[in-house]
Amino acid sequence: MVLVGASTALSQQTPCDVFCHSRLAREAEATRDYAQFETHVRDVAALAPSHPGVVYQMARAFTLRGAPDSAVAWLGRLGRMGDTRDPNADSVFGPLRSRPGYADARNRLLANRLPMLAGTRALELDDPDFVPEAIAYDSTRRRFLAGSLSKRLVAAVAPNGATSTFIPHEPEMLRVVGIHIDAPRGRLWFATWAPDTTTRADSIEPLSITRLFLADLATGRITRSWVPDGGRRGHLLNDFVVMTDGSLFVTDTERGWIYRLRSPTDTLEVFLEPPPGRFSTANGITTTPDGRTLYVAFLEGLARVDVATREIALLPAPDSVSTATVDGLYWYRESLIAVQATPERVVRYELSADGRRVVSGAVLERGYPVVRQPTTGVIVGSRFYYIANSQYGRLDDRGGPLAPQAGTVVRTAVRVIELR
Repeated sequence: MVLVGASTALSQQTPCDVFCHSRLAREAEATRDYAQFETHVRDVAALAPSHPGVVYQMARAFTLRGAPDSAVAWLGRLGRMGDTRDPNADSVFGPLRSRPGYADARNRLLANRLPMLAGTRALELDDPDFVPEAIAYDSTRRRFLAGSLSKRLVAAVAPNGATSTFIPHEPEMLRVVGIHIDAPRGRLWFATWAPDTTTRADSIEPLSITRLFLADLATGRITRSWVPDGGRRGHLLNDFVVMTDGSLFVTDTERGWIYRLRSPTDTLEVFLEPPPGRFSTANGITTTPDGRTLYVAFLEGLARVDVATREIALLPAPDSVSTATVDGLYWYRESLIAVQATPERVVRYELSADGRRVVSGAVLERGYPVVRQPTTGVIVGSRFYYIANSQYGRLDDRGGPLAPQAGTVVRTAVRVIELR
């Protein structure tokens, strides 16, 4: 049973965070201590209230504790959030099948599997083993640039999907994750990471090594690179946002931190260390046009950061809206466009007038196998282009070779949605 994902050595901190409580919940269920199981699931829910996996486990906890009506209610909420899992596949829910409301809750969950495809396929990468995580659009040359997780390079992508190496792999380049263009200054930024192959084989999860690169947008020539914390293991620079003054805010997924780089002549500085018990695995990041506010995706949900005061707060959301496990995150007309990993979909979150809470969430695209392991995208005018089926699941978490495809060859598609 996985509540919110695998725990890492860095996640085992005091106070007990979502990973810690998830581990304790699994241990309690294994020993049939259902009271403690419920306690720890509630603790996770307090930290990550809109995570679908947590809502699912709350339904299980109430079932195991003999509160079937509450369990059905939580399954109903899970369906309203857009989750797709079938409770009939879990023997724990066997006693609920004849309860009032259970069939309706299950039908809603299964109905969420129906595709909702508002966009179209913009292009399909010609290389089935490219495994991209991020794309950017070079408006000057009217081309996409994509980073490869598997080949550790940056490629130019033609309208027909043909990829040509723009920045070839070199020894210091790792798996390419976030990639952004600073067009006014002719800069291409990209972040890279890889599991540290020196990590002990019996560790729960390998620590990471990471680097940030700056390249010339016209030539692809790398001009500088950065490593956080003196190059120590246990950091993962993932995504970033380029501000109007050319500075960057960068997320460190493994630490849950946010870095700032003021200029290419500066060094990476830790801008914010959110409370580790409340915010973990920082990922997507975006900013308001005035640069005063950052929105950051954490495992627990979306957070708002005041740039001037460095105050951070989780955005409240309706019970029917999940803001957890977001990868790519983008500001668009007083709303946030998000690529979500669980459920796998693209969502538009409408914000309150003050930007301090989510008032609604509308699904723009979902539907297996079209939307499968989506990652990030880029807004070009009023169009949102995103990687719909990245295939990152083929990667070896410990740095081994890319898993081969089985059966029909699948190529990664970039889809486009016209935003309003």
